[in-house]
Amino acid sequence: MLFSIGAMQIDLVARAWLAYDLSDSGLALGFVTAARGIPQLILSPLGGVAADRIDKRKLLIYSQSAVFILAAINAVLVLTDVIEVWHLAVLGLLQGIATPFTMPVRTALVPDLVPQSYVPNAMALESTGRNINRVVAPALAGVLLSITPGLAFVAIAVAYGLAVVLLYSLPRGLRGAPAKKGALGEMADGFRYIFGHGALFALLALAYIPILLGMPFQSLLPIFQQDVLDISESQLGFMYTSVGLGAIVGSVVVAYLSNSPHMGRLQMSSGVLFGIFLALFAFSDSYSLSMLLLAFVGFFSTGYLTLNRMMVAIYADRAVFGRVMAIYGMTWSLMPIVLLPMGALVDAFGVQAVVGFSGLALAAIIAIAAITFSGYLLSPPRAVPAHGD
Repeated sequence: MLFSIGAMQIDLVARAWLAYDLSDSGLALGFVTAARGIPQLILSPLGGVAADRIDKRKLLIYSQSAVFILAAINAVLVLTDVIEVWHLAVLGLLQGIATPFTMPVRTALVPDLVPQSYVPNAMALESTGRNINRVVAPALAGVLLSITPGLAFVAIAVAYGLAVVLLYSLPRGLRGAPAKKGALGEMADGFRYIFGHGALFALLALAYIPILLGMPFQSLLPIFQQDVLDISESQLGFMYTSVGLGAIVGSVVVAYLSNSPHMGRLQMSSGVLFGIFLALFAFSDSYSLSMLLLAFVGFFSTGYLTLNRMMVAIYADRAVFGRVMAIYGMTWSLMPIVLLPMGALVDAFGVQAVVGFSGLALAAIIAIAAITFSGYLLSPPRAVPAHGD
């Protein structure tokens, strides 16, 4: 996971930087990111069915190998200096087809590898691993981009290749229960299970809010770098690192609080503060102040999202866990798609106004949702059985 997520983090910086550098357009940047998100959104439920029914080890190896091959092609196009915006979009589209068969499967592996009582801590540890990459990988991406962009894309391909090699060390036979119906029926069961249980539905709804309004700021940081703060590519990498440092602290704090009966309250408070600090960052013209504010953004965004995932993992029955996490993963698929209209708004109103308004809207909506869903989230979470699966 460390190599795979590291590659994704370097790609997050390098692809967004290159798209904006080639086009000088927020809309083009949004187009490149949306190309990857659309197939992820459509195929994520199918990836969840696969995670519950197919050998997880083989599925991960095949899908991760496809992502590695596409990353290698991307690196060659950049090194030969023939890369264009449409290349980035097409390769992103193909990667978006493979990704739904890696993310939910990797998450669904956690309950197969640890006892049920350790699942919350294991999910927090997984989040910590992701956030370590949010510190190291973006800083590395910034340094490599400042030398030559080709090096960043070579690093992405190498990291994905190492991830494929390491997947062979997973235990064999990680297969779910036999399918009782077709893929569409299995997908429908996953949706019915979520809609039939108020707590899970509330948590999934709460997962969409920051993905739509808050997290797209990461892909817009190259615009802050060039148009607002006027800093170098390496300093851009350190902006991502600042977010990652805050995220690591946030994930450690969440791991410490993993058995707290007040997870719902902690999640809501983190979400509101995430939006407030995001708005403060948006209107900062100082690099040093922006770095500090980004650390708080990383801390509270990670606290919110990790608590949300932990509660979903506790509530969801293991028989449908892969499908639940795949539907949960659809939230992240929406983020690249949201960047398309958001990029157009950036071109029209400026990146500071768009991100600032999004942060304030995020804080307000989560505050309202905290009141709306309080009945489901104030009591300690417990697993909800999947009847008939």
